[in-house]
Amino acid sequence: MRNLAFCTVFLGIIALSSAKVTLEIYESDGVTLFDNRKITVGTELKLIVSSDSNDLWSGGVFLDGESRELGFLFGSGYDPNTRDWTDCHLSDSGSEPYVYAWEDSLIQGFDLFTSPEDDAAPGDWFVIDYVALEPGEPNVGFYEHSVSWNEPNEFVFLRQVPTADFNTDGVVNFLDYSLLASCWLEEDCTDSNGCQKADIDTNGVVDTNDLFIFADNWLWGIPDPNQVDPISDPDPNLIYSVVDANGFAEISMTVGDSITLYVDMNSIDANDSIWSFDIEVNISNPNLGSIDNTPYDSNDPPGEGTARILASPSRMQIFDYWGPGLQQQEGISLKGVSASGAFEEGHFASFVYTSEAAGDVVLSLINRNTTSTSAEKLYPTLESIVIHQSEMLGGESMMSSMSMESMTTTDSMETVEQTVPSMSPEEMVEFLEDAWEQSSTLRESVDDKVWKKFIKDVGQSD
Repeated sequence: MRNLAFCTVFLGIIALSSAKVTLEIYESDGVTLFDNRKITVGTELKLIVSSDSNDLWSGGVFLDGESRELGFLFGSGYDPNTRDWTDCHLSDSGSEPYVYAWEDSLIQGFDLFTSPEDDAAPGDWFVIDYVALEPGEPNVGFYEHSVSWNEPNEFVFLRQVPTADFNTDGVVNFLDYSLLASCWLEEDCTDSNGCQKADIDTNGVVDTNDLFIFADNWLWGIPDPNQVDPISDPDPNLIYSVVDANGFAEISMTVGDSITLYVDMNSIDANDSIWSFDIEVNISNPNLGSIDNTPYDSNDPPGEGTARILASPSRMQIFDYWGPGLQQQEGISLKGVSASGAFEEGHFASFVYTSEAAGDVVLSLINRNTTSTSAEKLYPTLESIVIHQSEMLGGESMMSSMSMESMTTTDSMETVEQTVPSMSPEEMVEFLEDAWEQSSTLRESVDDKVWKKFIKDVGQSD
């Protein structure tokens, strides 16, 4: 009996506790509180035991009965000499806390003991990990030994549904989403394999409930970025490229300047119709430049055009993603999923790059996952952009392929006239219209009516 064993081992060091000790559930990051949503099989959570007191305390976290078939509690940092799980200790549990794993035919989990030195502090004491194994509604029992060794004084209730990894490849990604989308609003999903397993909540129909659960588990199990398989024979008919606003893949910049760059998709073969993409842009030398991977927000002035997903005609914006790269944190990761049909050619995404030191920089692409409308993986040809960066010469800034990003004063119109003398009037009008749309700095510094009149005058020039 576990109670007799531990009464013998810890007799005399565990006193009755007057502390208010609580068990909270967090997402796998250990920071975000769990919101009691339904979770899919494979989801990991963290159970954190905290207290508002420094009292001596012991208790436990256990699964029993049928709950043992549905989930598993695990720790880390096992010491075979002491049988203690050291990484389950949190700093406020004292100088010599102890975590002991217990498992028999009835129960599985951990007994938890604050330091017998009675030097625990108010705060977080212990952390135990949990993983969902099977669909169902397991109960996690939380014990306080001062109340009972055999009966939990409270339960944590979980609701677990089938995995969102429909194709069982170990990751919830665009391939799984394409299966869900192909079964959208299908009914009579009566067996476990019906509707491509996309009826996650098992209510008989693939609907918004399943979509929300799927989104909660988006990118679960994403593979180690260092394990991406290299593609030696990419499709020459499908091209991803990094370019500036004018479509140039080789540009010059002055140190300190910033420019909006684009990831473009071009397809020569109509069979390569893109349903979803997961790509990354990396910098050949992060000491020479940086990518701004913070989101664009039109409601947050000045609303600079930083990281954006632009793929059209329509996207499932719930799956839009931009942020630090997986292989290179200084890079940027970009993801998008179509709401219906294939994406059109052109801009998939944009981001702002800043030159920080003189030298040549290459921004290269990684294709992590491109999926066609028929749910097949595609392997596009990847084209980089080369940026020649130099210090400011004679106090004058060199424009980056006639980028409008450096225009910050009300004499911007004069600057434009000086940088595009070789264009025809039609080309100049198109360039100026694009610049207005792309540069929030320009829109803030020049009145809309003044700019439109300026464009009109340019278009009528000889």
